Parts: sequence; C-alpha cells; structure tokens
Amino acid sequence: MTFVATRVSSLPLRLTSCLPQRILDADYPEKHKYVLLIQHGMTTSEPTPEMVAFYERRTYEHIERVRHCLTIMASITEYTNELAERARVHDASKFGPEERVPYIWLTEFHRCRRSGEPFTYPEGMEERVRAAIDHHMTGNRHHPDFHADPNEMTDVDLIEMVCDWTAMSQEFGQDNGSARGWADKTIGGRLQLNEEKRQFVYAIIDLLDSHHNMDR
Repeated sequence: MTFVATRVSSLPLRLTSCLPQRILDADYPEKHKYVLLIQHGMTTSEPTPEMVAFYERRTYEHIERVRHCLTIMASITEYTNELAERARVHDASKFGPEERVPYIWLTEFHRCRRSGEPFTYPEGMEERVRAAIDHHMTGNRHHPDFHADPNEMTDVDLIEMVCDWTAMSQEFGQDNGSARGWADKTIGGRLQLNEEKRQFVYAIIDLLDSHHNMDR
C-alpha cells in the first residue's frame, strides 16, 4: 500500500472517481487540496504536470544563473572557450533519462519540505532518486564526486563549482548571493582541498562577489 501526497486537480479520472465527495467539495483553494491516496496494489512514479512545470522552471532558472556567472568568469579569466562550453552544457544531464524523473521527485520533496506540505515518495522512487544523484554527481566535472581526488579538479572545474554554489545562494537568498557560505561549510568537511585549491576557490568567489556588487 503506497501513500502519495498530491493535488486533487492533478489526478486522473480513474482516481478522483474513488475519492470521497467531501474532499472534492472542500471549500478551500485548489492548490491546498492535498489528499493521501491509497493506491490499491498499484504504485505510480509518474509526476504530475504541476511537478514537471515547477521542476523545469526551477532548473532552467538555476542553469541561467550559472551561465551568467560563467559568462562573467569567461570574460575575466584565460578560460574563455572552456567556460563558454561549460555554460552550454551545465546540468544538461538533469533532462536525460537517468535523472529527469527522479530529480522531478527530488525537487518536489524539497519544495514540500520548505513549504511544510506533506510528501511521500512513491514506492521505489527514493532508491531511484539516490541513483540519479549518484549519476549526476559522478558524471559532471564540477562536482567533486566526479574525481577520485577533488584536488584533481581543474581551474575550470572549480570555477564552474563556484558558479553553481553562487546560483544556489542567489536562488535561496543566502549570503547576499555569494558562494562564500557554501564554501565555508563545505571545504574542510565534505570537500577536502589542499591549500592551493582552497585559495583559488576563495579568489573566484571574491571575483564574482565584486562583479555582482558593481551591478547593484
């Protein structure tokens, strides 16, 4: 028996026809009509149209933030062509078959967590999400997990990583849009960089911060 939190309006007719009329007639905004479906002997991993739309909007906005940062760094470093290519392909794997559906569910999990809405993965999806995260982290050079040793990351890898952190900070209104907070909590913990690499990361953060401060 699987419990899935979803919007009433997103459900196919075969499921809404089984819902109590008191739920269908509830006098509150449709976007807040959440129910727990008991799917009799059935599970579904198909995300709702709203989940897909939110995922695509959020992911494209993130990619655009990263691209903006990479474009800045391409204009002020010696890595113009390499960074332009990274901007072109950043997070493209999130739309591939191994990652797209699990990442839609992962994005919905985080959306519900932040808003306090109920959420439960459908059966088997949590394992697929973990596999998709591993596929993403080990398949993209700007993630330290791609490398046997994070100190093997090139300057271009590190710049893209900082741009990724910066985009996350901007999205969630952290540290005035600076990657410094991400660096402070990550380097020396989960991410073990030597002193040369650590100084390079913070130098890139300073460059991006100064550029963004000039734009304000």
